[in-house]
Amino acid sequence: MVTGRMSQAKKELGNQVLRELGTNASQVINELYDYVISRRALPFSAPEEERGERLRAAVAAVDAVPKVELDARFAAMDVRRARMERLSDDGLMGDGR
Repeated sequence: MVTGRMSQAKKELGNQVLRELGTNASQVINELYDYVISRRALPFSAPEEERGERLRAAVAAVDAVPKVELDARFAAMDVRRARMERLSDDGLMGDGR
């Protein structure tokens, strides 16, 4: 037997939805326990602490990417002009640009 605490309103609304889905609280709880036992994980998103750790790791990974020196001649150009210059440098632009 498992006992869970929640507001009466949540329980009633949850039971109504479960009935509409053709199941009940006991079946859902049993399925949840089966899932947790077999996968050793929860079937829903990670706790807030774990998300924070993953976010910090992602930020550290991005911060670790080496910065690249930009060619000064491209600094004042828009993207289209810079692309044209690069193509020209690679010999891929004809004289008619």
